[in-house]
Amino acid sequence: MNNSSDRYKPMGDLARPNHKHVNQTKVLLDDEFEDLLRCAARIHRTPKSVLAREVLKSWLLSLASDSKSDSHAA
Repeated sequence: MNNSSDRYKPMGDLARPNHKHVNQTKVLLDDEFEDLLRCAARIHRTPKSVLAREVLKSWLLSLASDSKSDSHAA
């Protein structure tokens, strides 16, 4: 993995033994949400990309949980 050619590959192309899967998703945000994300990242002292990933994961898990609750109620 320490080949000199590895440093020029995108992150998704590199072997990462501590991760099962690494997938990249790009999103386009309007200025308002970009500013909110940037400010929240600064407040939490975390990279913007890390915060965006955690927010998206949390929302998806909540959505899945709500969906399960709705199916049990029916």
